[in-house]
Amino acid sequence: MKPLRPNPTLSNDLISEILVRVPVKSLIQFQLVSKTWLSLIKNPVFVKAQLRRAIRSGSDETLMILRYSCSTLTESAKLKLSLFDVDSKQIVSEIKYPYSQGESRSLPPLTVVGSANGIVCVVLHETSRMDRFFLWNPATRQSSSVIPGRGLSTSRAIGFGYDPVDGDYKIVVVVSGPSLPAEVYSANRNVWRKVPDPMDGPDDFFLWHFHVCVNGFLCGIEKGVMMVFDLNKEVMNCAIKLPVVAAGGVGVDGDDDEDDFDEDFYDAQPETRIIELDKSIVVITLWADASNDDRNGWRYLDKKINMWRLDDDACLKGGGVEASWTIMFCIDLEMSGILLNGYFSNGELLLLIRNDADDHHMWISCDADKKEAKIARVEMADHHYTHRVERYTESLVSLPGFEQIKDWNGRDDDN
Repeated sequence: MKPLRPNPTLSNDLISEILVRVPVKSLIQFQLVSKTWLSLIKNPVFVKAQLRRAIRSGSDETLMILRYSCSTLTESAKLKLSLFDVDSKQIVSEIKYPYSQGESRSLPPLTVVGSANGIVCVVLHETSRMDRFFLWNPATRQSSSVIPGRGLSTSRAIGFGYDPVDGDYKIVVVVSGPSLPAEVYSANRNVWRKVPDPMDGPDDFFLWHFHVCVNGFLCGIEKGVMMVFDLNKEVMNCAIKLPVVAAGGVGVDGDDDEDDFDEDFYDAQPETRIIELDKSIVVITLWADASNDDRNGWRYLDKKINMWRLDDDACLKGGGVEASWTIMFCIDLEMSGILLNGYFSNGELLLLIRNDADDHHMWISCDADKKEAKIARVEMADHHYTHRVERYTESLVSLPGFEQIKDWNGRDDDN
């Protein structure tokens, strides 16, 4: 009789290297295997390793879409939060709301403010009480409620992002008033703080949403310039120049007579969105091709898509450093439309555009190598229209004050 071979054992380091490759939903289930695995998966070092690998491997090619859907023409549109896979261009799952039964009397309208490292910030618009923020991890089904500061009802811009210097998640509300005062919420400290130094900006500034947070800088566009809020220093830079588009955009091609340019009729700047690409700031511009404009409806003209990358982030930190931009590509778009959002991955730029002719929302796929743009085939059952789009990464990240969301039957909801 052969002697029994001892059961092989794996080191904790090897187990960690295996588990870090496992989807978050499975990791949550694996916490029940043993106390050792529970301790390992909840370890902050493991949580950071899982997040780094998800971002590095490209497994975070997912968008969170706040959309309205209806099955029939007579049915009222319903608000849904969906996860959209960029590669397959289809909805992969519907996700539940960031609060338990009893935290809200009904299903109030909500807005997705931003997403960072798997943490999503939403604001609930409730009629019976003050609007509230929620910080939420949809993958782990944990969240915390944040009572807003005094300025949300008069806000001109809201944003959410991760401060990599302090390792903190922050909500920013820029409110109406002299010199654009702002309030910042710190998840680490669970407090709102008024920004002590006033921020210079246009009197009629109204951004509403910052577009994206890149390397701790909230970025948006207003009055033809990029406006940046530094989450660590908690200061605003309102004077970063955007890239300049050559003739053939808005305005009459080849017309040098400035007296003939009607700035009230034409927008002074193109439709512009800021997105993130490999930790860099990228600007997408959608210009009307006005070379054959009859000046009776330029919004319905064919468009040109330009994509620019910021060369250096020194301009984001103030000090009068001018922004330098490099053009990545220019593509003709043989249709009219208004730019709503964009996402770039693996040489493809995916744009969400609203067609002014029929108010229809469509997705446009732009091939950077072939310089081609075409309507993308996107699978969204019962889709009515898209309200917000945010880049999303599944993670195990948890914040102070997080509690498990309970479903409508009072059970812990770990689905």
